Amino acid sequence: FVLREPLGVCAQVTPWNYPLLMAVWKWAPAISAGNTVVLKPSETTPASTLLLAEIMGGILPPGVFNVICGEGDTGALLAAHDTPALASITGSVNAGKAVAEAAAHSLKRVHLELGGKAPVVVFDDADLEQAAEVIHIGGFFNAGQDCTAATRVICQENVYDDFVARLAEKAKAVKVGRTPEDSDALYGPLNSERQLKTVSAFFDTKPDHARIVTGGTQLEGPGFFFAPTVVADLKQDDDMIQNEIFGPVITVQKFSTDDEAVSMANGVVYGLASSVWTKDHGRAMRMSRAFDFGCVWINTHIPLVAEMPHGGFKQSGYGKDLSSYGFEDYTRIKHIMTNLE
Repeated sequence: FVLREPLGVCAQVTPWNYPLLMAVWKWAPAISAGNTVVLKPSETTPASTLLLAEIMGGILPPGVFNVICGEGDTGALLAAHDTPALASITGSVNAGKAVAEAAAHSLKRVHLELGGKAPVVVFDDADLEQAAEVIHIGGFFNAGQDCTAATRVICQENVYDDFVARLAEKAKAVKVGRTPEDSDALYGPLNSERQLKTVSAFFDTKPDHARIVTGGTQLEGPGFFFAPTVVADLKQDDDMIQNEIFGPVITVQKFSTDDEAVSMANGVVYGLASSVWTKDHGRAMRMSRAFDFGCVWINTHIPLVAEMPHGGFKQSGYGKDLSSYGFEDYTRIKHIMTNLE
């Protein structure tokens, strides 16, 4: 028969964009599978994880859930330590590579949920108004600081201008929250001055053919606020298409044929999430199979459910969060056979 056993100690590193949620995504399956956890939160957002540890310390036995704070090199040291049987990180591609490299010498398991550059392919038969409404929310929510954000729109040429105009109209109506009391705001500030500089740098070096339809600048006043932005007429090899902006920026490209849409969608190093917008179910199924991404949404974007696995391909990493697949990643399989003579 077969046993699924806990691995032992799991080293985990969480990001700053959803610090409390990502901590839960890490420790919940690990501890449920019988493991113990040493978790390092991002150096810019440790408070909620430390509060969680304080609460759980009064519930769980000592040593089950442990938190260690520090910068990126702390995560690498944690992954390199001989004690953990698994190193898991949600973060950037570079951070994931550093963890994988640190873990390699002991051949421990590695679970990587890294960056994304989600294609949002809009066909000419889609409900354009519904698509614009859902996509602008999926692109700007949390200030675009989401690895599955709907930020890379690929639109069929005969509805391209119409859809760009609809997206721009939605973007201009977005309210950016300046204080926690702004309850009707869609998003607030970027995580840090460093992230603001990262987002702004894409516009300092934008190509001449890129058309900023709306936004493209830091908002006036104090804080790390960036305007809701739509950039049109981009080409496949542009920096804004190939690299994760991680800000409230939606890019729009134009395609003509199904094959061209697939080529443009898959033509990045990431493979986390994607969506296709069409009323043709057969086309939606063909696109879903052709897209080289761990998740494909049809006529929606970004809803996540705990029953379904979350994880990507290519440089978006490997391993799954959520669902029974995420639980199984924190177990090992043992085969036991007995002679019954």
